[in-house]
Amino acid sequence: MEDRSAVIKVLLFLTFPLRPSSAVTHTLEYSYTMVTLGSNFTSVGLLDGEEFMYYDSNTANMTPNTEWIKKVESDSSYWEKETGSVKFQRDWLIDKLNQIKVTEGVNTLQRVYGCEIDDNGTTRGYDKSIYNGKDFISLDLNTGTWTAVDERAKNFTEDWNPAYNNAAFWKNFVNRTCVERLKSYIPHSTKKEPGGSDEQSDERKTAVTVVVVLLLVLVAAAVVGFVIYKTKLCAFLRSGYVAARQSAEQ
Repeated sequence: MEDRSAVIKVLLFLTFPLRPSSAVTHTLEYSYTMVTLGSNFTSVGLLDGEEFMYYDSNTANMTPNTEWIKKVESDSSYWEKETGSVKFQRDWLIDKLNQIKVTEGVNTLQRVYGCEIDDNGTTRGYDKSIYNGKDFISLDLNTGTWTAVDERAKNFTEDWNPAYNNAAFWKNFVNRTCVERLKSYIPHSTKKEPGGSDEQSDERKTAVTVVVVLLLVLVAAAVVGFVIYKTKLCAFLRSGYVAARQSAEQ
């Protein structure tokens, strides 16, 4: 009875639609990187880690890199605004690298901000600067203030916070504007959703394997049971035959 119940449960698993087995998080990120005072500047927009727009140093413009972003942001004013933002970030990075006591050789200052949305609707935002691969300045979205992660960044944050230097603007951007953009971009993401057709196919294959193995076990158990029953029956018949023969001889 227990084996039969197990088979029924597995068959029900195969019959009803599979639910996603894990959560998915979508991200929208903007990154600006300056290497050694203007010798190399790059900027990209990333949806779930894939580049959809970039700064073209040859044309000095922010440029669409996918067909879907060309359709979603078809207004030329959007790209003019993005280009203006890129140039502002480039000048900001150059200015800050000039003020930091940089070490000899190659030095990198990066500005990264963006937002995330979980499949349950939870959202998060972030805004930080990274110097030579380590966090330098971050925006505290609870207090709306800049935080110096590196000692050398205190000179900046001590000036910015009393003057409310753009903290409120960027807090609103990553918490609201960025999230609204991400929601409109998600349908164009190539990130595979958990529980998609490939994953469901794999899970069904696994379930089928379980059923086959279970059925083989049941068949084997039935064969063994039959053999044992037949052996006991033969022994019983043999003992009865012997007893009857002995009785007849007496």
